[in-house]
Amino acid sequence: MRKTLLLSICVAAAGYFGWLQFGAYQQRQQARDFADIDRERRVALLEIDGCQAQVDMLLSMTDRLLKAGGMLVPLDIGRDIELCLARGIMSTSGRSEMERTKLIRLFPLE
Repeated sequence: MRKTLLLSICVAAAGYFGWLQFGAYQQRQQARDFADIDRERRVALLEIDGCQAQVDMLLSMTDRLLKAGGMLVPLDIGRDIELCLARGIMSTSGRSEMERTKLIRLFPLE
């Protein structure tokens, strides 16, 4: 009787643990799916103007950032410019402007 009860408890505990792990897996997968959807939405918006708006924002704040003691690009602008460079959707004029100002060095190129 004790062995049966102990076995039942172990099976129930294993089932519960497996259920929790599966729930955590589903949450992680859903977060990845939402991140992919968000990235594709951002790419579509960036393609509209060839990332020119992001380049213009970065150029407009360059002097202020350098005076603050270093060139730390705001996360959202940096993320979008990296995405533009990686996907090859940056306009020729935007890329030329970044190369002329040497801001292109802040972003990893493949």
